[in-house]
Amino acid sequence: MAQFTLTARNNIDRPGCHISRGTTFDISINIMGITPNNLFNNPRCADQLARQFKINGIDLPMTDRGVYNKGAWDIQMTSR
Repeated sequence: MAQFTLTARNNIDRPGCHISRGTTFDISINIMGITPNNLFNNPRCADQLARQFKINGIDLPMTDRGVYNKGAWDIQMTSR
């Protein structure tokens, strides 16, 4: 299982959702071969990413490219 720590690069404001710059989230993706470079670009991750964001209090549609975008986050692969 791939595990990542995502840190917001900038403030993200959406109706009903605010993510402050520097906020971190721990994300676990149960797919082999996922790296920080392909986390947001792999269509196999889409459902799992949405589920992990929802667990962390971010309930936004996958079409919101401001949130579901590699450019919005500093991504670190973690091991636990």
